[in-house]
Amino acid sequence: MNDSLRFYVAFNGGLTVYESRGGGLEACGEFFQGKTLEHLTGSRSQPERLFAAVAFDGGYRTDDAGKSWKKMIEGDVRCFSVDPRDDRVVYAGLGPVELKRSEDGGETWESLDSLQRMPQEVQDQWCVPDIYRGVQFPHVRNIFIHPDDTNLLIVPLEHGGIVRSEDRGASWEDASAGIDYLDMHDLANYPGSRDRYYVSSARGFFRSDDRGRQWRRVEDGMPWGYTEMYSYSHEWFFLPGDPPRMMLCGGRGSPGVWRKESTHPHGVVLLSDDEGSNWRTASNGLDEPMPYMPWVLLRHPHDPDAVFAGMGDGARGFGFDPTQHGAGALYVTRDRGDSWEPVLPELPSILTAWVAPE
Repeated sequence: MNDSLRFYVAFNGGLTVYESRGGGLEACGEFFQGKTLEHLTGSRSQPERLFAAVAFDGGYRTDDAGKSWKKMIEGDVRCFSVDPRDDRVVYAGLGPVELKRSEDGGETWESLDSLQRMPQEVQDQWCVPDIYRGVQFPHVRNIFIHPDDTNLLIVPLEHGGIVRSEDRGASWEDASAGIDYLDMHDLANYPGSRDRYYVSSARGFFRSDDRGRQWRRVEDGMPWGYTEMYSYSHEWFFLPGDPPRMMLCGGRGSPGVWRKESTHPHGVVLLSDDEGSNWRTASNGLDEPMPYMPWVLLRHPHDPDAVFAGMGDGARGFGFDPTQHGAGALYVTRDRGDSWEPVLPELPSILTAWVAPE
C-alpha cells in the first residue's frame, strides 16, 4: 500500500496500531490487553484524536494518534459519536441503556437522563435474551446525529429497539414500529433526507420513509433475505455517487446461531445501487462463502471509492470472550466494492477498527 495511513485494529483482547511502512503495514503499538473494544471513532479534522469504547471497562480518548490513552468515562461503554458539525460535541452510549454528552471534546460529560424517563412500556423492551439476563445488559449500539440538523438524534439499542429525539436529547419517543425482534445495530439517513432512514439488525434490514415511525424490510437479493433467523446485518453506509451506493455487512445468522449450528459466519458484503430495493453479493476477491463476518466498514480518508473491511469469526455485542482470538483479515476495495484484496490477510478476529491519515 502506498497510502500514508494509520490503522487502529481491535481484536478480542486488545488493540493494535499499524502504520504504513515500506509499502506495507507494520504494528507500532499494542493497548488494552485482555479487554474487548466495541467501537472506535475519530474526527476527520483532528486525525490524531480517537475515542475508544471498551466493553465493561470505560471510554477512552487519545490525542496523540494512539501513543497514549486517557480514561474519560467509567462503565460499560459501547459506542461514541462525534457531532458532524462541531468536533467539541461528543456522545457516548453505555449499558445498561444510557447516553452521555460532552461539549468540550470529552473533558467533561453529562448524562442525558431524559432517556430514563421514557414510558415504562418502552423501557420494558430494553431486555436481553434469557441466557444473558443478570450477566449482560441492553446497551446503546449506535448514535445517529443528523448531519443537517444536529438536534435530531436517533439511537438504536442492542436489544431494545430505536428511540428518537428532535430536541437534542431533551425528550425521546420510541421509533420501533414494524420491527419485531428489537436487536438493533447501525442506522443512518438517505443522503440529504430528513425522513428516510435505514437500520441493520440481528434479524433483518429495514427502511423507514417517515422518520422511523414505521419500518419495513428491504432484503430483495440478499442470500438469506426475509428469513426469521438468518438475515443478519451489521455495519453499513452510503458511498457518494449518483446514485449513491449502499454497502452492507451481512452474515448467516447471529453469533448465537453460529454457535448453536456449529458453523462459521458465512459473511457477505452486499451492494445496492437502487436505494436498497435490490441487493447483490460482492464476490470478486472474496471467498464464497467467507469464513468471516465483515464486522466493520471504514471509509478511506482521501479516496471516496476506497473502503476497508475488518473481518472476523468471533462474536460481538453479547457472548464475546476476550481469550478466544479466532481468525480474521483486513481487506480493501478501491472500486466501490466491485473487487477486493487483502491488506492484512492473517489476523485474529477483528471486532472494530478505525483508519486515519498519518
